[in-house]
Amino acid sequence: ILVATTYSGGVMAPFSIIVSGPSRVSLLYINTTSVTPMNSTTATIASTTQGTTPLQTPAVAMNSSCLVWNQNPIAVAGNGTAGNNTRSLNGPWDLSIDTNLNLYVSDGGNNHIIKFSSGNLVGIPLISRVGNGLSQVSNPSGSIMDANGNLYVSDMFNYRIMKYANISSASQSIIGQVVPGGSFGFNYNQQWISWGVAVDALGNVFVSDYGNNRVMKWAPRSTNGTLVAGIGNGTAGNGTNQLSCPLGIYIDQSMALYIADACNGRIQKWLSGASTGTTVGGANGQLGFPTDVSVDNYGTIYAWSAGGLYRFYPGSTSGTIVISSYTVCFGFKFDSVGNVYIADYESNVISKYTVNSTSCGTRIASISAASSKVASMAVPNHRAIVEAAILKTRS
Repeated sequence: ILVATTYSGGVMAPFSIIVSGPSRVSLLYINTTSVTPMNSTTATIASTTQGTTPLQTPAVAMNSSCLVWNQNPIAVAGNGTAGNNTRSLNGPWDLSIDTNLNLYVSDGGNNHIIKFSSGNLVGIPLISRVGNGLSQVSNPSGSIMDANGNLYVSDMFNYRIMKYANISSASQSIIGQVVPGGSFGFNYNQQWISWGVAVDALGNVFVSDYGNNRVMKWAPRSTNGTLVAGIGNGTAGNGTNQLSCPLGIYIDQSMALYIADACNGRIQKWLSGASTGTTVGGANGQLGFPTDVSVDNYGTIYAWSAGGLYRFYPGSTSGTIVISSYTVCFGFKFDSVGNVYIADYESNVISKYTVNSTSCGTRIASISAASSKVASMAVPNHRAIVEAAILKTRS
């Protein structure tokens, strides 16, 4: 079933429609010079072009507002001890999951991108050398998989985003492509602390720049980015047009951008082309330092912060904790049935929280949220880790 999610234009003028399905987005451009009014019995379309373009893998295709998770996770990658062999991790920032449930871990401390085939605790290093070559990375952080199986990774200390095409078929060392960035700075062709990454249906790459307090959009083959959120000169703030320490980001099927605005303790939503954002999560200081965000196909928002994984129903900026944990986590992902995978930075593992219930007859009660006082105790831990990374780039 395909559903029209975005319409641009007017009845008597050129227009475009975005039609989306469960696993990808089909983008239809319809250009016309003669369209009769909608209440007429006929309509003439002068020319039509149609194509299919990738969107990032959806968070959860089902209505995840009904899901309940087992609160005892299982380790699906890493052995809990920091190390650089194929069974261990060292400070994993984030992960992505392909359609075969293989995991791709941004193992920052080891400068690895390592693949764990589904059910296998022995990893395959795809990138295992530090440097700025096309087969190297330097402290990889945020990542996303698009619907065509291309993996995008934020290469933090190289100030760039790397794209690895058709990653699911990889079984040995790979060579990537620089899609945006590559140098340190404040200009629109530069990045400071590359972190979150997202991809829209047109192939535009969005990057949250923690150090410059902004999110930039890079069109395919572009050498310069375009400011889409925050202040261009890098000034931090808590206004509707400002950000402070942005981390994880997400693009939904309507092309709206969601930002974990970490130092402001909120989730911001920026509509495509908007000059200001709207707070959609984090009322009354509930989110101390959100590190990542995801959205399901029904508009339910998920954010990781001190205390665990929060769920925000559409229209509510106050959330409830659905996975209770004080794990230091900077990235999480859902698989196709709603299981949650988190990159446990301190414990050096990828943990999986399995779905306990998918009954959608009524909204099942969530785990009681921790008090904001208790949750705030874990906030400095997350921020101190990120600030240490920033200091490393200055040295």
